[in-house]
Amino acid sequence: MSANKIDQLFQKTADFASEFCGTPLFLGMHLFWWSLWFIFRPEHFPFNFLTMLLSLEAIVLAILILNSSNRQGEFDRAIIQRDVNLDAQTYATIKKIWEKMNE
Repeated sequence: MSANKIDQLFQKTADFASEFCGTPLFLGMHLFWWSLWFIFRPEHFPFNFLTMLLSLEAIVLAILILNSSNRQGEFDRAIIQRDVNLDAQTYATIKKIWEKMNE
């Protein structure tokens, strides 16, 4: 697998994670999972394994969401640059029209 395809796969995964992790379904799944953990108690207090799992999940999700956010920022900057260029062209056209009207 080439580096470009790996990068594309990572970007698609990051976008999916960013979209899915902000849904009520994601929250509901976690509340259900934590409830089961506390009811069936696969480990006793202080829940070291659960803490480790949630910490690792938070690290992975933070990386994926930050990556997706960075890509969105690059996209937004490209749109802003295009708008600035269009504004400059529009200004130049309006200035020419104004000058012709005042001749």
